[in-house]
Amino acid sequence: MLANRLKIGDTIGLIAPDKSLKNKDKEYVKNATKYFESLGLKVKFGKYLFSEDDYCAGTPKQRAEDLNNMFSDKDVKAIFTAKGGDMVNGILPYIDFEKIKKNPKIFLGMSDITVLLCAINKMTGLITFHCQDYSWFGKEEVSNFDKKEIIDKLFNANQIINSYDKRDFFGFNDEEIKGKIYGTNVRCLLKILGTPYMPDLKDSILFLEGFHSDIIQWNTMLEQYNQMKVLNKAVVFGYNYQLQYVEEDSYNIVDELRKINQDVPIIKTNDFGHLHSNSIIPIGAEVTINANDKSIIVSDYLK
Repeated sequence: MLANRLKIGDTIGLIAPDKSLKNKDKEYVKNATKYFESLGLKVKFGKYLFSEDDYCAGTPKQRAEDLNNMFSDKDVKAIFTAKGGDMVNGILPYIDFEKIKKNPKIFLGMSDITVLLCAINKMTGLITFHCQDYSWFGKEEVSNFDKKEIIDKLFNANQIINSYDKRDFFGFNDEEIKGKIYGTNVRCLLKILGTPYMPDLKDSILFLEGFHSDIIQWNTMLEQYNQMKVLNKAVVFGYNYQLQYVEEDSYNIVDELRKINQDVPIIKTNDFGHLHSNSIIPIGAEVTINANDKSIIVSDYLK
């Protein structure tokens, strides 16, 4: 199921399905809103966007209510999430998936929002999107690459996953590899394992990145994916903040996976990940990877 692409004059909605927004976050939201308005978009805030219930932006029911209301609002064409947070899976039982099926629209986020990206796709068939948090677009760190991605993907529906810098390919033969994209946060995708919200990863191509995960944690999670028998098409590793920035790439994530699985083709990129520029990646879309020209091209994901 595909949503419509954005056009000038459209309204986008903003919700906080997990963490509450603190003073600095509110400043980022204000700055990001100016940016999206400069693109000719209107911005509508969720009812509970600035709420606080302990460390969350409202109770699970309230946060889910904001999500449901944005999907039912005929004026809203895309729904951004302000930021992630560990407790986002608490809203899953309160999401009206039938409402989403009747009102398909662009839904975006990253990190812990991986839970929602994959759950919504599983329960409705709607293609969702790994994308920078809304608040990121109000920070000094936002890059021209990030800004161009909004135009390239959400307005123009370009089917090429743009490369941030070089891509390294390991274990590929000449043939193309095809599958469905799932991910992107290596830890958060496992939160819905064993629940009705987990997509079928059997023929997937996993796009995986991590934030504060050291090499031992990566090993345990990759071992779990391997035991799930879902490392059978290809794995695309994005930017892994702990390993690459904090530990200055002191561990090679490709070698770590090779200890576990000798056969799966691997790509290492810096195309997506925490505290880094991000390609927008359609979750649940069919993707074709070509090792010869190092391209990653997805099927139609917006109308």
